[in-house]
Order: sequence, then structure tokens, then C-alpha cells
Amino acid sequence: MNIYQDFCCEPIFIKEDKEDYKSYIQIDAIMKKLFSIKNPIPIIDFLNSIYGDNISYGAKISYSDKEIINRKNSSSKLVSFYADMYITITDDNEVYEYALEFQTIFDKEIAVRIFRYSFERAVKLADYSKAKEVIKLKMPEPYIILIEEAGGIEDTIKLEMEFSKGVTLKYYIKVLRYWTYDLKKLYEENMYLLYPLQIFKLRKKMNEVSISNKVEEVKKSEMFKLYEEMIILLKNTLTAIDKAYEDGKIEIGDYNEMNIVIENLSSYFINMYGKYRDFDLEVESMVKNFYDPRVEERGMAKGMVKGIEKGLEKAKFDVAQNMLADGESEEKIKKYTGVTDKDIERIKKMLETQGEH
Repeated sequence: MNIYQDFCCEPIFIKEDKEDYKSYIQIDAIMKKLFSIKNPIPIIDFLNSIYGDNISYGAKISYSDKEIINRKNSSSKLVSFYADMYITITDDNEVYEYALEFQTIFDKEIAVRIFRYSFERAVKLADYSKAKEVIKLKMPEPYIILIEEAGGIEDTIKLEMEFSKGVTLKYYIKVLRYWTYDLKKLYEENMYLLYPLQIFKLRKKMNEVSISNKVEEVKKSEMFKLYEEMIILLKNTLTAIDKAYEDGKIEIGDYNEMNIVIENLSSYFINMYGKYRDFDLEVESMVKNFYDPRVEERGMAKGMVKGIEKGLEKAKFDVAQNMLADGESEEKIKKYTGVTDKDIERIKKMLETQGEH
């Protein structure tokens, strides 16, 4: 299934190794897929949770973004990945501008980069109507989603800019330390949109096994143990997604999109760090065991609703027929049954046919 979505800005990549390029495009698209689901509720719940806002579910969401992939050397695997996503929310008369950055591994330039990109975006959207007096720049509110554990990272990163004559400006960027969140905490804080990223908790271990100098058999044995850990982690994640669906947090379409992200991330890690068995098939089977019954259940529910609707329609038609046979006026029949003029004409013809027999 194609996971790629079109966004406003073209991605920029450093290094031009085709295989690496493809891998990075893949993981970037996987991350972006979480924010391109059709149902806005999980996205709005997440934004309200991290920013402390009160966006309504009827708000309009629009995106523009720029991604840069940064690698330290050609032999490293996923040394640092980040994706900048700019989100504009229009909720009645309120407009919210957000700058989200997903980062697998912390890097020291992150605050400068976010400020620079946010400033460039603010310049692009600047109000020049009173350019002779003042030019207004509205900076999007920044947030870093740091996925993998990093020591010494606080909830806020500060950038201090010094101007002439001792004037300083401080820029604060909040940090979501994803590795501190388990499935329960994500649910409680309305961040269930990020369930599929739990698999990143195993990436570092898989990379360590992959790049080690151990003999192949030892690598294989250690990777098999990590596969088993991944099975448990994915099963727990799928259980959490299923509960979110059961609780009405997500729709069946969101359920499917999250499953696709899980399958693609697991496939990405296995192919990147060592494929020693057909793990993809195991994950696919597990996903189907959770998802297919829900699809079937929804199909049955839809069928029941259709059946009820058909039954009600027939009952309404029968009442109108009896009223017309009893000599009630057409206006009264339409008022109490909701049938149309065409329906009444059909009923009249039916009654005439019955009278002839």
C-alpha cells in the first residue's frame, strides 16, 4: 500500500546515496502518515494535549513543511532523522500556528534550526500592510518530539540571542520526551496518535547488534531475541489501538492507517538492521487478527442499520397506503408519514390494481 503523501515543500536531503535516500523518504513518509489521517480528532487531541489549547473538533487543519535529513557519515544507519511540520489551525476566528519537529536522536543544533525555519516561515507570512511603521512577524509555536532516549534533556530548550548594546531575546522550545511515555500514559494524555512509534524503543538495540563485530550466528541469535521483544511490543500496541477504537477515540480508517504505520516501521527496521526470518509475515498476520474482526463487525453493524432503515421505510409506506385507503387527505398523509407526492401516486396505482382484482 502506498504510504506517501504530498506536502507543500520539496524535501531537501544531504548525501545522495540512492538506497539511503529511499530509506529516509520511507521513514519520513511513515511519520507524516500519522498526521494525514482523515479523521481530525486524534490530531486535535494531540495538539490540545501538548500545547494546552482548546481547539474544537470542527477546526480546519492545513500543513506545510520542510524536511532535512542529516547524516554524520555514509556508513551510519539512521544517525539522525528529523522532519519539520508546520500546522495551521483555523478555529472560528482563532488561528493557531504550530511548528512540530520529530527527532529520533538529539542534536545540538536543533534549537537554532527550529528558530531559523520558524523565522523564515514568519517572514513568508508577514504582514507588510504597515511596512513604513512596523512589520509584524508571527512565529509558529515550536515543539520537539524527541523519540529516542537522550540524557540531560529537559522539558524546555532555550535559545538566547544577543543583539547590540546588551539587548537579548530568549526563545523557548518545549520538548516531548517520547521515550518516557508508555501506551497507558499516551492514552491518558490524549496522545494515542503516537501509539505506532513505540517500536522505536527497540531501534537502538537493533542497531547495536547490526553494527557489532560479533560473528553472524551470535548476531542472528541476539536479533531473534529482539524479534520476540518486538512481537510483544507490537501486540501491546495493537491492543491499545483496538481499545482506542472501542472507546470511540479513533475510526476504522484511523485504525487501518495506524496498522499501516506499524507494518511499515517494523519492515523498515528489519530490513535496515538484519532480516533473519520472514518477520513481515508474522506482523501482518498479527495485525489482521486484530483488525479484520473489527472490519467484519462494522460491516455487520452497517448491514443491520440498512435493514432497520429498509424496515422503517416499508412501515411508513404501509401506513400511508392504509390511510389513503381509509380516505384520509393527501396532505395529512404526507404530514404524518413523510411520504412524497410520487409515493402517493405509486400507492394510488397499487390500490387501483388491487381493486381491479
